[in-house]
Amino acid sequence: MRDEKAKILENTLIAADTFRMVLQSSLCEDLKAGQFVNLLVPGFTLRRPISVSSFDKEAEEYTLLYKVLGEGTKKMSEMKAGDTVQVIGPLGNGFPIETAESVLLIGGGAGTGPLVQLAKELKEAGCRKIRVVLGFPTKADIYGVEEFSALGIRTHISTDDGTYGFHGNAVELIRAEGLTAEMAYTCGPKRMMQAVEGLFDRGYISLDIRMACGMGACMGCVVKDKADPDKYYRVCKEGPVFRIGQVDY
Repeated sequence: MRDEKAKILENTLIAADTFRMVLQSSLCEDLKAGQFVNLLVPGFTLRRPISVSSFDKEAEEYTLLYKVLGEGTKKMSEMKAGDTVQVIGPLGNGFPIETAESVLLIGGGAGTGPLVQLAKELKEAGCRKIRVVLGFPTKADIYGVEEFSALGIRTHISTDDGTYGFHGNAVELIRAEGLTAEMAYTCGPKRMMQAVEGLFDRGYISLDIRMACGMGACMGCVVKDKADPDKYYRVCKEGPVFRIGQVDY
């Protein structure tokens, strides 16, 4: 873990209230798919935890895809290329890359971001069949499709209002199209991931949960083990990635 200044190379609006921020700093050397960083936004005491979408270790560049949800992320969206921001990371545990013939990546809204680097690493590991299902409220919210297309990965899109792709949510799309795979990776709204856990026995979830310190000290992001009610995990430290069926959230 490092605490250092990162240079902003890009901070661009890519969908409704959704931005791509590209940072450059040496902490990129230690990043793994599924980890996150904590950004110190000027004027705010608590840092903003943002999942890393993808990275290029040779160039020391990493990309964050984030949605403006409050005053902190609104301030982030106003930062410009050439500015610097204080960043702590990498934080948390990333996605285990397991061998499988077929994998389904399922993202809901802001949960799309962490799946991009994961898709790259699964391809590099020799996974032959990777498909992506992304769910959004409406057409204006859609992003990430180009990143997966560049990897040669087919992406299935659903929108709650039917303005693009399948009319319904991501899990309804999976059922309607009969999509199957040996394992699944998912990140997104709580109800979506719980539904995914009902469809797949093997795979991983990435919890998007409110954090305070982001480093395991404050105990503000605790979830229970499903099998042992006396066992707890800090999402920012032991997570945010957990096995399907491991935690109660």
